[in-house]
Amino acid sequence: MTRDEKVMAYQRGQANCYYQIGKLVDSLCDSILKESEALGDDEENRRVVLKKIERIRASHKQLLEA
Repeated sequence: MTRDEKVMAYQRGQANCYYQIGKLVDSLCDSILKESEALGDDEENRRVVLKKIERIRASHKQLLEA
């Protein structure tokens, strides 16, 4: 395997990891929203849930930019 082939294989693997992490982030956020709905629809709960989701998405964005 040439160096270029190794680099391309590495990049494909890296892109696949980022894709899988993105799917996990979306799934986690969906689960948090469903749990929130099950707990009730009060303002305090909604604020806490949205803050958690915002932190998760911000962390994911930092990972992608690193």
